[in-house]
Amino acid sequence: MHAGPDRPEREVERSDPRAPADRPPRRVEREPDNARRVTLTIALVVTFLFLLVTAGGIGWFLSGADGDGSGTRDDAASDDTAEESEPTTGSGPPPGGEGSVTDSRSGLAYVLPGEGWARLGDDQVPAEYSSYTVFGSEDDPDAMIVTGTEELGPLEPIAATGLSLATEMAGELVTGGADLRIEPSEETTLDDRPAFGATLGDPSDGNGYGRFLVVQVTDDRGAFMLGLNTSGDEEATAGIDAAFDTLGTV
Repeated sequence: MHAGPDRPEREVERSDPRAPADRPPRRVEREPDNARRVTLTIALVVTFLFLLVTAGGIGWFLSGADGDGSGTRDDAASDDTAEESEPTTGSGPPPGGEGSVTDSRSGLAYVLPGEGWARLGDDQVPAEYSSYTVFGSEDDPDAMIVTGTEELGPLEPIAATGLSLATEMAGELVTGGADLRIEPSEETTLDDRPAFGATLGDPSDGNGYGRFLVVQVTDDRGAFMLGLNTSGDEEATAGIDAAFDTLGTV
């Protein structure tokens, strides 16, 4: 048998079964430019929001701390100022403003009628009153307005107590033999507190004129105000009425 032409024998290289198999080349997928821009934009926005929130939180914390501290200091300063400026009878301009009279002992306040009226200091006020305002000369005034306190009878109506007080005080202050007829008013209120008022004399006869009011402060204590014009001066009479029209409690 004729053998065919000799063919070179190929040496088939067998791979070592223990050697790792060749891996196909990894395909790198690149992110499109638009996607990268969107991702970068989102990252920047998130970072900006984080910084904004952080800065706002720090600012709030600092402002809150400063506010609390300054508020406490302001409150303390206000308390100190209030204690230092607590009004006392005859101690300068009252808290109601310039031109007003505030009697902290009786708890009454009224507007000073106007020119010619002057409030006396503590050392000039008689012991039975807690404030004393005069019209004209301090030594011999044409008219006066006084305030003070008085005990109230536990069982006596305020009208009876008020009438008795008005008669007694008018008799002490009226001089020169003047006789002022007392006309009691109906029971009334002052700042929702029981009160009683009375009129002394007739302003039209020129012999003198007065106004009186007592208000119940507690169950057994009352505060009173008496305005008296013994000169018959119309300006003084008008001033007394104006003062009583502004009377209130403090």
